[in-house]
Amino acid sequence: MTPETLLDRLVGLFPEFAAHWDEPDNEARDEDGSFSLEDAFAEFSQYFREHYEELPAERVQGLAWLLLECMADPESDLDDAATSGFLENVAAERFHDDFERYLIGRPLEFYAQWSQGF
Repeated sequence: MTPETLLDRLVGLFPEFAAHWDEPDNEARDEDGSFSLEDAFAEFSQYFREHYEELPAERVQGLAWLLLECMADPESDLDDAATSGFLENVAAERFHDDFERYLIGRPLEFYAQWSQGF
């Protein structure tokens, strides 16, 4: 999956994220407009943290399925981006337990390790 495809998938699930992405202070984009997989997930994690309580459950579930797809190959750049660009960024947030119930498979295994000690 290319960074552009990932961004399209995230915006498809969360259309309001497009406006967040297009803000002038978006540091995920390089001067030429390019960005990496991790950049896309990291910027999305900011949006997700800010708006979690407003997000429809079916979209959060869709995100969980997208994460499962992204983490299908543990040796991939996409897996690294999903874990370090997104899951680590949202793991210790106020909604940790609620979000955890949407996750399955490798995303759940990775995310659940952050709940130890809470």
